[in-house]
Amino acid sequence: MFLVDSNCWMQLVRSREFAPGVRSFLAEVPARLLFVTDFSVNSIALNMERRKQLNELPGFLSLSTIGADIAIVRLDVDGIRRVVETGVLHGLDYDDAYQYTAAELYGLKLVSFDADFDRTPLGRLTPSAALQQFREEQRQTKQQT
Repeated sequence: MFLVDSNCWMQLVRSREFAPGVRSFLAEVPARLLFVTDFSVNSIALNMERRKQLNELPGFLSLSTIGADIAIVRLDVDGIRRVVETGVLHGLDYDDAYQYTAAELYGLKLVSFDADFDRTPLGRLTPSAALQQFREEQRQTKQQT
């Protein structure tokens, strides 16, 4: 199961260089295995608002099935306290510490373009690496049956 970081979603929102790889990852990995934080959803909304595109948020959420098939994970007050501790411990800013803490608490693999996660115990997978890992797990499952 994968936690998809804000920067992956922003590749799609902004039609950036790595958007096709993110799209492939999201298209092939079943949505029931994908998660996003409430922080990421709000970051996407704020970015769209800054770009005067907030009216596009409902369409983006529908197309990406965030909140429907892709579950939104949240942190409670104890989780927020842990975010601060995690940021200090691993030298992460608040956004990264939030994503990391959510992945850790929910037992998810972090999918991100942010190399800051490479210095943490959980590390990270790029969307293409996560897709490759998913495919390998699928092959192994088929071989076992």
